[in-house]
Order: sequence, then structure tokens, then C-alpha cells
Amino acid sequence: MKKTAEEVLAQMIALFTYYLDELQDVDKNKTDDQFAYGEKTAYVEGLEMIADWEYAEQFGLNFEVEERFAL
Repeated sequence: MKKTAEEVLAQMIALFTYYLDELQDVDKNKTDDQFAYGEKTAYVEGLEMIADWEYAEQFGLNFEVEERFAL
């Protein structure tokens, strides 16, 4: 079954937020964490783009992405 744009974006917000919570202790200066830091950067950028959506706050993106998930 196909989803609406709202359903897809809400799912992306929830998933990216979950992943970023899991990656919160990643250190960009550690060699072992460089790949994970790249993931974290991609998820932050994705959420920042979704934050421009007019209904983002209504679907759970009601925070400053960079403040909550600092890079």
C-alpha cells in the first residue's frame, strides 16, 4: 500500500531522530567513528531539509535540529 507524503515524512522524522539518538556519542575526531559521524551528518542534513516543510512541527519536528544534534 502506498503512503501519503505526510506519512513518509513523519516516518523519516521518527527514523532519523531515532538514529541520531543512537549516534549521539559519535566523535568525529576518532578514527573508529568517522563512518558513523558521516551517517550522523547525513541524518542531521536530512532533518534540516524536512524542517523546511510547512507541517514539520505538526509531525514531530518541533525542535532546532542543530541544537539537539550538534555536529
